[in-house]
Amino acid sequence: MSKLKVNELDTRSGTTITVTTGKTLDVPAGATISVAGTQTVTGTVNLSASTLSLPATLPATALTNATAVPAAQLSGQVPLANLGNVDTTGLQDDIALLAFKTQANGSLARYNLVDQSVDAFEDASGVNASASTAEVRDVAGKYYSGVVAVTATGGATSVSGDYTFHYFTASGDYTTDTQQALDVLLIGGGGAGGRHSGGGGGAGGLIYQTGRTVAVGTHAYVQGPGGIGTISDGVGPNGADSTWNSLTAKGGGGGGYHATTGNAGGSGGGGSRGLGAGGAANQGTQPGDSGTYGFGFAGGSGTAGGSPYPAAGGGGAGAVGTNTAPSQSGPGGVGKQIALFDGFGTDASNVASSGDYFAGGGGGNTQSATPYWGIGGIGGGARGGNYNAAPAEDTAGRNGIANTGGGAGASASNSTYGTYQATGGSGTLIIRRLTLGAAGNMILVSNSITAVTAPTKGDIVFTYSNGAGTAVLGTNITADYSADAGSTWTAFTLASQGVSGGHTIVTGHDEALTSTSGTAMRYRVKTLVQSASMDTRIHAVSLGWS
Repeated sequence: MSKLKVNELDTRSGTTITVTTGKTLDVPAGATISVAGTQTVTGTVNLSASTLSLPATLPATALTNATAVPAAQLSGQVPLANLGNVDTTGLQDDIALLAFKTQANGSLARYNLVDQSVDAFEDASGVNASASTAEVRDVAGKYYSGVVAVTATGGATSVSGDYTFHYFTASGDYTTDTQQALDVLLIGGGGAGGRHSGGGGGAGGLIYQTGRTVAVGTHAYVQGPGGIGTISDGVGPNGADSTWNSLTAKGGGGGGYHATTGNAGGSGGGGSRGLGAGGAANQGTQPGDSGTYGFGFAGGSGTAGGSPYPAAGGGGAGAVGTNTAPSQSGPGGVGKQIALFDGFGTDASNVASSGDYFAGGGGGNTQSATPYWGIGGIGGGARGGNYNAAPAEDTAGRNGIANTGGGAGASASNSTYGTYQATGGSGTLIIRRLTLGAAGNMILVSNSITAVTAPTKGDIVFTYSNGAGTAVLGTNITADYSADAGSTWTAFTLASQGVSGGHTIVTGHDEALTSTSGTAMRYRVKTLVQSASMDTRIHAVSLGWS
């Protein structure tokens, strides 16, 4: 093979060296192609090991078709117009994720950069509540997910945190449009107190259940009134049952009379003076069907002996009624303490409490010269009376507290105030439910951020986790952006970039704007086909534009 060696190659017809189509201009490794002045490379320059030396300034169209140029062998400056050909996808993702971390670590609100907005939901300031639908921010987890709105009525309602309480002080209906698991407290009416050295009334039976599934529809509540005392000697009448949603809380047993046994009831009535036995509890203290727990205890028993003829206390939902002691009537049994329904019952005076008490038993009566009546059990139980008390009205037992199922106190046998039996406290129904229902579809829309110039492309990076199920992009999650404050939208083509820290990273790049041009930038993320078995949580969103 021969070689052609020349010092300089020139042509008379121009300044272009043409390589025939299909032929290759081979530049050996280590050689340098020097592009001087402001020349334009319009063909394809394919370098593998050689050096491309650029002048200080190149025209905007230079290197448009340059490929496979090793960065280590490229010197000079690449025109800004040609940077659009550089793949910065990984860098954009990294910048967005770094912003998420910076924002979360600093507990910052919405975090705005030039041509980009990042929101890791440290607060709700970046989300447009009026444009969004069914979105709920989890404060602890710092994410948004969708929920089904619940409409439920009945009783007096109050809201505490994520929960709504329905408190019934009379018979009525609980109506709901959503099946939910409820926390339920149902109490029967308290028993009346006995008279003439009688025992205290037993508390209404108490049913306490968490997570009771209640179907859509109307569920009638029938309140059990307390046993109504009479002016006649005798055992106090029992309280009436309370019923709701196939549950029955038994009425409390009436207190015994003049050496007789107290009645059986939800909690038993207290025995009278002498050897009157306490009434049995028929609500039970063991788990019932479907995880329903019933609470009720027996009444206390009287003891043999004469004056001052003390009587026993009625049983409560938390303890048995107290037996008599010499010259001392028995207090009513303490009620059941329930933290979930704190604020609806009665609390122990000067006792540290983790919740209110319900369904305390009534105290027994005595004929002592000193007012040694039995006190009422904490939780609505009332104290008994005293035959020889002054003022005269203290000979009477007190009524149980309404809407607690508290048992009534026993009355004495003489004077204007001691000629009647006290009445037990009425029962109640209290329901605690989540204000919002199970997972549902969500539309999450950001507030607007003003772009410096009207963009033609959009980029999005967001992270999500699966609270339940496994979300599928396009089926369970979609994302759009808008340049006109949400009047029109452009959909992103989304791709998963893997999982980091339990969160899936999703991106959409260089999505050409198809909606109306503008500078009021917003993103919109939708979660779809959500249910108890598909709960998708959006943790952070970054929207960019160019």
